[in-house]
Amino acid sequence: MLAADPLSSNKGSERALLSLMLKNENAAYEAQNLGLQPDHLNDPEHRALLQGILADLKAGTSPDEATLFDRFRPQCGRGAPWKTILELTACLERVSETRAMRSNLKPYLDNVLAASRRRSVIRSAEALLAMAEGGVETDELVKLAQQSAIDADQTRATVRDLPTIEQVAQRACEHALAVAGGEASDSIIPLGIRDLDNKFHARKGDYVLVGARPSMGKTHFLLSIMEQIARKSGPVQFNSIEMRTRALGDRLFAHDAKGPWSSCTKTAQKSAESVMRRWQGLPIRIDTKSRSLQEVASSIRVAKQKQGIVAAGVDYLQLMRLPRATSREQEVANASRELAALASELDIVLFVLCQLNRQLENRARGEKVPRLSDLRESGQLEQDADGVLFLYREVVYNENAPEPDKLEVVIAKQRNGIAPRSAFCRYRPGSGYVTNL
Repeated sequence: MLAADPLSSNKGSERALLSLMLKNENAAYEAQNLGLQPDHLNDPEHRALLQGILADLKAGTSPDEATLFDRFRPQCGRGAPWKTILELTACLERVSETRAMRSNLKPYLDNVLAASRRRSVIRSAEALLAMAEGGVETDELVKLAQQSAIDADQTRATVRDLPTIEQVAQRACEHALAVAGGEASDSIIPLGIRDLDNKFHARKGDYVLVGARPSMGKTHFLLSIMEQIARKSGPVQFNSIEMRTRALGDRLFAHDAKGPWSSCTKTAQKSAESVMRRWQGLPIRIDTKSRSLQEVASSIRVAKQKQGIVAAGVDYLQLMRLPRATSREQEVANASRELAALASELDIVLFVLCQLNRQLENRARGEKVPRLSDLRESGQLEQDADGVLFLYREVVYNENAPEPDKLEVVIAKQRNGIAPRSAFCRYRPGSGYVTNL
């Protein structure tokens, strides 16, 4: 009778776990909260499937066979767990057909983690034996053996130790006192518009929607905020899906140009100097090539890793290519969840411009100030956002408005402040950026 492979694991338990996670989203979250990670699985196919399931959960998508098949189909071949699409299909069928009881999730997980601990101990023993044969000192071997035992023992299904509300409040108080005493920095990122900063607090980790109808100055508002954050708080990234690099550059030049520069070299030179005085040396990265949700998210993650950005702006949501879903509303909802998670994960303020419903135009002149119900295509946007700002210029609907340069910023939602309320600033299309009144 052949001896069992000491490095093998209970494949049946692995398949049972994956089957439960695909059939029941709550089971997937429970297994994740109990500490299950891909490297706990011994079978490379199962590890890949679990990586896909966890990626779907992170994106706010319920994992299932179809999403996993679509995710891994392009990867079949050399270097992947499946050499062909048929192998991938057969693997998914084996998992799907596995009969697993929801009540046995914890025992399945215990079996998987016990096998993972066993493999870890055996690998550590083999490594220690090799080091002993290589002449490593006994004290060092003992130290490594003790650490290996501790590491292996930590691979158990454990419920996260959640803090009490008293502990949460205590930490907040300690942080506030440290900020007041100059021992720590606050997480609030000033936006550089005096009245808005007095009434709206954007904190690191916040996902902030900026909505408006056309001609309200969405792009210039966002550029103005990006400029001020870059000057006062740190590097930022601006993702423009609406404009290519040259079009954005032409707009930057036009708004700081002085006089009829196109027919006068001297005027053009002065205009160029004015433009460069504003933007030279500012830590603002521009990405006009990322068009899909995945590309934008990846670009912002890279900017966080390489430049340490404190904020990012996306212009704008409805122009992004989004993963397909059963409806446009569901596509936008999924994108919103992923963007909110991205802001929290990277600990940045993420500003996302969005277009508002045309129905707003049908309201009477005095009732055109945007409200939350005007968010286009998905109520999920309102739910996910930490802050919602609407831009409104009365002059767009009333050419005789008494203050044509006034831009009203409607604070429709903020988790840590008063809403609704309005802040005011100055903006005139074609003659610069948003400034204080």
